[in-house]
Amino acid sequence: MTAPVIIVGYDPSWPARYAADAERLIANLGTGYRIEHIGSTSVSGLAAKPVIDILIAVADESLLDVSAEIEAVPGEHTPIEPCGNEGHIGLVGAVTACDFTYRGVNGLPGRLYFFRHGKNSAHVHIAHRDSWVVHDHLVFRDWLRTHPDDAASYETLKRDLAAMYRDDRVAYTMSKSTFIRGILLQAGGKGPWLSES
Repeated sequence: MTAPVIIVGYDPSWPARYAADAERLIANLGTGYRIEHIGSTSVSGLAAKPVIDILIAVADESLLDVSAEIEAVPGEHTPIEPCGNEGHIGLVGAVTACDFTYRGVNGLPGRLYFFRHGKNSAHVHIAHRDSWVVHDHLVFRDWLRTHPDDAASYETLKRDLAAMYRDDRVAYTMSKSTFIRGILLQAGGKGPWLSES
């Protein structure tokens, strides 16, 4: 069973939590990676699930090759064993050494996903630097940072959905998609799902 969806008021410690994880990840990964704080915890004043989202953009697409891996079962939290080229295995190892669990693409091709539960819950998303995944995460974050009315509307929506779907994380996430799509259409998002009606 997954943890309930709980939205909490903005916590000023979130940027420091991100910075601590980013510093540790950089120490393990080395240079050549762009690391960004994304998600609601990256928007000052915005209520959120108390989970830090970290985006790592890579230049080498072969690091994302999961063709030899078993696909994760959605909703489960069991680790996926990295398989394939040495660069991919090394990248996964560097992130898991920071106490994250690897879940492969976890339903989103082109992105590697990791999580850590507990007091310092965090998610790591790794994608190619030129991908729509990286682009859309950053433009959505930046839009909310510069459009306080939209950020307030998003917070209200999240609180309402968390009350409705407290024990259904998938329904909570899917129910935010219309709002997110609307922002991305205004902000110049590139995701393939933006062209769907």
